Amino acid sequence: MKILIVLPAYNEELVVVKSTRQVLEFCQQDLSADEHLIVIANNKSNDRTRELGEDLARRFEQIEYLYLDKKGKGLAWRSAFQKYSADIYIVMDIDLAVDLRATKLLIEGIKKGNDLVIGSRYLKDSQVQRSRCRDFISKVYRFIVRKYLATSITDFQCGFKAINNKIKQEILPKTKDDGFFLDTELLMLAEKQGYKIKEVPVNWSAYRNLQRKSTVNIFETTIDYLKKVWELKKRLKKLQQKIDVD
Repeated sequence: MKILIVLPAYNEELVVVKSTRQVLEFCQQDLSADEHLIVIANNKSNDRTRELGEDLARRFEQIEYLYLDKKGKGLAWRSAFQKYSADIYIVMDIDLAVDLRATKLLIEGIKKGNDLVIGSRYLKDSQVQRSRCRDFISKVYRFIVRKYLATSITDFQCGFKAINNKIKQEILPKTKDDGFFLDTELLMLAEKQGYKIKEVPVNWSAYRNLQRKSTVNIFETTIDYLKKVWELKKRLKKLQQKIDVD
């Protein structure tokens, strides 16, 4: 079975080499039974990410480098999923906030028949380390989405998920967002159309790579999310009406 792992990267010169090597070593040691390919998806970085990514791709046959001339984390991993063929498609944040051992849970979940498997920081066995401010904002966003979009999913923005070819071919092309909201959009489109989604516990830490500083403005991003939740609700309503007619 072929497994694709995508690492979206925007100005990640401080961690791109270390993190990619860690993922490669994990694959070689723990996923040796499956064929694997790691793709560094660079979405218009202006630091040394390109130079370092290209060097890794030259040195290791299991690593590919993909450059996109446009910003957007969602655009990065969606483009990589669409470009490469595999049996299981995984995306994870390049800071490796999630303990890599949970990758096995993603793979097992897809192999057992689920269409989409996601890491959740809100399950009983999950362990999470982050600032109180970010924890509060995340919980508020989660509460709003769960209530407003009537979903049972517990975590929408954890950058750690896997999909199968059904989701790639039938749901991913319907997504529109190129940024961080793609996670929520993909999940909701899949759930509302009856695809099998499984959540798995993760050990998630915002402090796993202390030398890396996030470039995300959490307040601006949250406001943007809420606007997009409203737009997505209207799309989901139209989708449901079409399903009812069919």
